Amino acid sequence: MSVFRMPKSVARRIEKLQRDFLWGGANGGNKVHLVRWEVVCADKEKGGLVLEAKYGKEELGWRTRKANGAFGVGVWKEILKESTWCWENMGFKVGKGNRIRFWTDLWCGNNVLSQGFPNLFSMVVHRNVTVEECWDQNVGQGGWNLRLLRDLNDWELGLVGNLLVELRDYSVNLEDDSVFLEER
Repeated sequence: MSVFRMPKSVARRIEKLQRDFLWGGANGGNKVHLVRWEVVCADKEKGGLVLEAKYGKEELGWRTRKANGAFGVGVWKEILKESTWCWENMGFKVGKGNRIRFWTDLWCGNNVLSQGFPNLFSMVVHRNVTVEECWDQNVGQGGWNLRLLRDLNDWELGLVGNLLVELRDYSVNLEDDSVFLEER
C-alpha cells in the first residue's frame, strides 16, 4: 500500500496495456473489437467483464482500500481503525469535481445522492462516476448529465426533477476539490 498517488501517465499506460492485450493483433495490427471498453470495465451485475474490478483501479485518491490480514506498521493500523468515523463525518467541496464521486460521496446536501435517490442510482451507467464526469459544459453555462441505462418512464421524471433541485446550487469550477470535517 502506498500513500502516494499513481501518476496519471502511469495509469493511462496500464490501461493502454490492458486494451492492447484484448485488442492488439500480431505485427502491430488490431484484432476485431467484439466488446466496448466500457463493457470490459463495467460491474459484473451490469453485464461487464469486470477487468477493472478484478485487477484494480485507483480509488480516486481520497481513501485507501481496507487492508486484509496482517500488514505494515501498527500506527497505520490505528489510523485505519478510525477511518470509518472520519468518512462518516467528512464532506466535500466541489471544485473541478474530478476527485469527488457524484453518487457516493457527501458533497451535495446532508446525504449522499445514492441514498437520497436510490431509484435513480439503480439506473446509472457508472456508479463511481465523478462530479466532473456528470457535469456537461456543452449545455449553455453547464448542466448535469446523469447518464442513465435507459430512458425514464413518465412516473420517474419527478425523481430527476427533485435531484436537479438538490443540484441547482452546485457546479464545477477551476478550483481543486477540498475535504472538510462536518460539524455535528
